[in-house]
Amino acid sequence: MSESRVVLSAVLLAAGVAAAVAAGVTRMATENGPHIASVRIAELAAEHAERAAQGGGSADEIRASTRAWAAALERALGEIAERRRMVLLPSRAVAAGAPDLTGLVRSMVEDTIAGNPRAADPRAAGRLKYAPSGREDRP
Repeated sequence: MSESRVVLSAVLLAAGVAAAVAAGVTRMATENGPHIASVRIAELAAEHAERAAQGGGSADEIRASTRAWAAALERALGEIAERRRMVLLPSRAVAAGAPDLTGLVRSMVEDTIAGNPRAADPRAAGRLKYAPSGREDRP
């Protein structure tokens, strides 16, 4: 085999491998990669603080309630991010174009605090759909 054929074969092989890698990376980045969604966390925290203040419990009861709420919030955010392969950002960090999942997070937190088994089943979070137009998700 001549030297030019070896070089040409090597170049074609390298180009083929590069094209396959580029196609794979592009596919992973566009179809399977994480997407961005927003959550109005400050609004959720304000709602909880208002309910806690109106509840009239003792300082220890309010502290326990807040810890339970924070744990439920963390769990809901983690489940949604994992099941939907999404990066969740505070709504103030997103200029436009990302779906708002505040309603879904609120619902999952409330279900967890109420002891609803739907919140305990991570498969349920994966079945809920979000509105790609940016409208708030309503489970």
